[in-house]
Amino acid sequence: MVLNRVNEKLGNDAAPGWQIVLFAGAGSIGFLIILACGDFVYKRTLDHRAYSDLLWVGLMVGGIVGAVYLYRPLTQGYHLGIEFFRRLQWYHWLWAVIFISGLVFHKRTAAEDIAAPVDSAALFRVVLVGAVGTVLLAALFLRRVEWLRSAFTGIIGVLLWFDLMTLLSTIWSVYWQWTFYKAVEYGVDVCMLAAVMYMVKTNADYKKFFDWTWILYGVMLLNIWFGCVWDPKDALSKSGIYGQEGVPGIGVWLQGVVPDVSSNQIGEFAACFTMVALCRLLPMNRKRENTSWYLFLFVAGFVTMILAQTRSAIGGFGIAVFLVYLLSSRVLQGAMIVCSSLLMFIVSGLGDTILDYLKRGQSAAEMSSFSGRLEWWEVAMEKFATYPLTGLGMWAAARFGVLAKIGFTQTATIHSDWVEIIVGTGAWGVTPVIILLAMSWWVLVKNTINTRLSMEDRQLAYEGMAVLAVVSVRMFFGTDLSLHPPCHFFAALGAAEFLRRKLKRQESRKQLPGHVSPVRA
Repeated sequence: MVLNRVNEKLGNDAAPGWQIVLFAGAGSIGFLIILACGDFVYKRTLDHRAYSDLLWVGLMVGGIVGAVYLYRPLTQGYHLGIEFFRRLQWYHWLWAVIFISGLVFHKRTAAEDIAAPVDSAALFRVVLVGAVGTVLLAALFLRRVEWLRSAFTGIIGVLLWFDLMTLLSTIWSVYWQWTFYKAVEYGVDVCMLAAVMYMVKTNADYKKFFDWTWILYGVMLLNIWFGCVWDPKDALSKSGIYGQEGVPGIGVWLQGVVPDVSSNQIGEFAACFTMVALCRLLPMNRKRENTSWYLFLFVAGFVTMILAQTRSAIGGFGIAVFLVYLLSSRVLQGAMIVCSSLLMFIVSGLGDTILDYLKRGQSAAEMSSFSGRLEWWEVAMEKFATYPLTGLGMWAAARFGVLAKIGFTQTATIHSDWVEIIVGTGAWGVTPVIILLAMSWWVLVKNTINTRLSMEDRQLAYEGMAVLAVVSVRMFFGTDLSLHPPCHFFAALGAAEFLRRKLKRQESRKQLPGHVSPVRA
């Protein structure tokens, strides 16, 4: 009763005017504190302790006002979360274990990986992946969950085809033990997704799995922000407040401390997270629900993406936004936003600031080489020219056969799925990936614009398409598909496969004798 009265007083979705003014005022004060803090650090008139004290003051002021302003979305999120967790199934928890197994707690060089392949952090990962694999095999042999056929069907089957190609490359790999384990680990990921596809039967089931994936990423991003409080020197690294004086840009480069999450991954996860929130704010049926909550998630994700300064993720985000407005028949609204934004940048003179932000303090030569990636890719393509049909072993080729040879011993991947796959498996390994993306894009775009489908199916395709747009761009500059565990990528691919199977079942029922199609009112 009390909550209902408060909600009626606050209004349906909008906050009272005095809260907006108070929130804006406190936000401005907090922003000035951070700027002043950065200025003090540059002038070395404050030490680390004084900086932390100022940061705590800013967080307290902003937190108190934020709690007032964000009361409704936070209460919405709390009640939605309680109801959501009560309905989780066993495969949701296994998916969470897969997600946790991919967290990095200790970085090692290529030499360390060869000398001692399994340390405590690696053992933690092996145990979690092994536990998931054991549960899946037990469920299969006991005939509780017969996911094997699901693993060889449709988009999941193409994923398994790709994994079998990587496993085959163990024969000629430059470090066969590494390739073999990575292929088995990736196979567990694919089988886990196959089990999910076997278990989910309705749109609501898959939406719950889809939402669970983004809850996991949301908790990760929230932990990264906590790292800014207890270890700001490492969390706000590079050209941040503790970085180089005079470097143009926003002055903060967000990093994950524990677990270790690179700025590139933060930017990508935040971009996907933000796109899901945007799709909920711009639903296909034009009927928004929990607007305050999704607006809060959108703003939080967008700010995180900007502070991570991942240009390819921002580019993917821009393409995804364009597709969202285009395929949801909001072209005029999107065009108005673009025109007004361009006019604002021209009038305010923010164009140079945005250019400095995109440069990240790099020279024209550094930008044209994609932050040094071009050098890596050139060496990799030379290796591919030598071994065009086989490659040098998936996952091992890029790290041990290319990067370690040119002195980048602490770089785990070559920062491109396409180059990683080409140099690892040769031309054969790229084929299933191309088919996989083509099938997924076709299913998601087709079902987004298909007016004969239910709004629930179209909304799922719509959200999956938005996430796939971000990761498709990131595939050129990062390892999304081939990096364990690609939960965000698999969530989009799973949406496409779920809809493909659902429509196929409906078509099969229509072809049965005596079937009568339901008459729409």
